[in-house]
Amino acid sequence: MDLKIAVIEKEDIFLSEKKADGRAYAISAQSLKFFKKIKIYDELEKVAGKICDIKITDDKSPFVLDFIGSEVDSQNSETGGQLGQVIENHFIFEVLKKRLKEQKNITIFCPNFYKEITFDDHSKSAELNSVQIKLNNQEIIKARLLLVCDGRFSALRKHFDITFLQKNYHQTAIVFKISHQFDHQNIAHEKFLRSGPFAILPLKEMNQSSIVWIAKDEQAQAILSLDDENFLQQMHKKMQNCLGQCQLISEKFSYPLNLVESNKLYHSQALLIGDSGCAVHPIAGQGFNLAISGIEILCELLSKNLLCGLDFASSQVIEEYNKKVKFNAKKMLIATDVLNSIFENDSLAIAVIRDLGLGLINGSKKLKKFFIKNAGGF
Repeated sequence: MDLKIAVIEKEDIFLSEKKADGRAYAISAQSLKFFKKIKIYDELEKVAGKICDIKITDDKSPFVLDFIGSEVDSQNSETGGQLGQVIENHFIFEVLKKRLKEQKNITIFCPNFYKEITFDDHSKSAELNSVQIKLNNQEIIKARLLLVCDGRFSALRKHFDITFLQKNYHQTAIVFKISHQFDHQNIAHEKFLRSGPFAILPLKEMNQSSIVWIAKDEQAQAILSLDDENFLQQMHKKMQNCLGQCQLISEKFSYPLNLVESNKLYHSQALLIGDSGCAVHPIAGQGFNLAISGIEILCELLSKNLLCGLDFASSQVIEEYNKKVKFNAKKMLIATDVLNSIFENDSLAIAVIRDLGLGLINGSKKLKKFFIKNAGGF
């Protein structure tokens, strides 16, 4: 695709490098393929932790659901038995920033922000629909499509009066990095505890991991108020000695958790991208991958129409984007919301069903392959 692209960014992102913010993403196999397409994979692999095994446990249940990469994708030499990679947010940001500057077809307006957005509707004439953006420096950009990438609390979604569903989970994710006594062996752990999910994500260094500790808002504030010694003591209880003695090696960051689902993913020539359209619970670690899948769908639609000499920003393209991305988002939204509700439930009957489910899936290679292939995109 040889399109002229304008990127508008309010913050002066080129003034300094992005600082670590505690967030690390579990990047699926499908998303890694996309990273290769846009030529950021090789650079990110240098700082990525590998996920070759995922162990899922339910509190004190004797069952362990074990997804082993070599069992799922033994035929694919490209992945090397990987189920995915763990990459810190600030590394992805910096590599993308570098790639942006290298592209001759991309003009970066930074630091700039929009003051006015108007849409030219030519549906009743031969002219093509377009959007006009007036910047704070009075510069005007005219384009065929406007991609809205301003996150789950999107100001533009509100500006365009796009209605959306929002659910507050009254949970907080505490994220940070640790060093540990034993090597992680490229194993990711997802521990479903009564107090909330606890995830251990393997980083590049074999004795370092990223932690996602989810708790009710009030409990999270109490946890964050602890001194490091007591914080580590509580953390060790959650980890159940799976990595030996641990130490904090980063600041602790916290993020409130909520669900956002836009009723539609467009307004005229504007498309909602990623979290601005749909933001899910991080219980399955799929929010970032969901955003990447939406971008892939858009790229495929644009490429197909350009190759066929068709209008890449037609109403048909916009409607198809909305339909396909909303379908994927709805599936992930329901799955993560239900999963959070199930593991949050203290009912003995639900606990027994959870245990039976973990045991059933772990005992079936076909079921394990089905679940991991759907989540990982092999």
